[in-house]
Amino acid sequence: MEIGLDGLRTLTAVLREGTFDAAAASLHITPSAVSQRIKALELQVGRVLLRRTKPATATADGEVLIRLAEQWELLAAEARAELVGDPGPGGVDRLDRPRIHLPIASNADSLATWLLPVIAQLHRDHPVTVEVLRDDETRSATLLRSGDVLGAVTSEPAGIRGCELRPLGAMRYLPVATPEFIDTWLPDGPQTSSLARAPMVMFDRNDHLQHQVAATIAGAPLNPPTTYVPASAEYHRAIELGVGWGAVPESQIRDALAAGRVHRISDTHHDVPLYWQYWRLSSPLLQRLTELIVDAARGHLV
Repeated sequence: MEIGLDGLRTLTAVLREGTFDAAAASLHITPSAVSQRIKALELQVGRVLLRRTKPATATADGEVLIRLAEQWELLAAEARAELVGDPGPGGVDRLDRPRIHLPIASNADSLATWLLPVIAQLHRDHPVTVEVLRDDETRSATLLRSGDVLGAVTSEPAGIRGCELRPLGAMRYLPVATPEFIDTWLPDGPQTSSLARAPMVMFDRNDHLQHQVAATIAGAPLNPPTTYVPASAEYHRAIELGVGWGAVPESQIRDALAAGRVHRISDTHHDVPLYWQYWRLSSPLLQRLTELIVDAARGHLV
């Protein structure tokens, strides 16, 4: 089976732009040429690769080739950067070297607590631009399967075909609230009846962690009044302002606990195991990113 590079690039363009016409404009070819390339690619692999909807979406077989296209672009970009060489007399200035695009996925709490310094270090050491696609840790692996990212911080322990899986440790969450909130809503402790009516703060509607923590404390499922704050730092701040109670990463809430701005509403904690899954490629940049992620997680996760 031969897979043409033009076909891969065209498939990527159609999915990125959403339509054949838009892909044609981005590739500077005609819509007819786009259609012919896609048909030729489907004939080469013997599979339907696109759902001809608006916007166009990839079939499961199309997702396989999208991953291949992204992998090729990464390796080609690394080769181009290596051929440029280090700056020297008459060479390319370090500031003008082409930068390699590295898309990754992460949950908001990892990005807010330990992942951002990793990205900064990689930027200092290598000519890269890292794009972080943020999603819940239970959903970030979906971006890896679809080929949107090269690697993902995820809570899914199941390996994805073609990827390496590295355990990172667990992020520990503590249920906390302000002293005033506890005095008002939980004066006798986190009893089931009190927790059922005490306002709770959630990240968004995909944040099942808070309900899991509430059920663990109460011994039964609960559905308390809920405020949604979909940003890690602001979520943390909303709890410190007394909007409600919530489970916050231990590393993020440690200073507020020490200062007495918040108290734990229960001695329980909730650990979320995290993994780094990434494409199995001979990519020095991806390997270096993996080393930095594993080292940083070792110092911040339990």
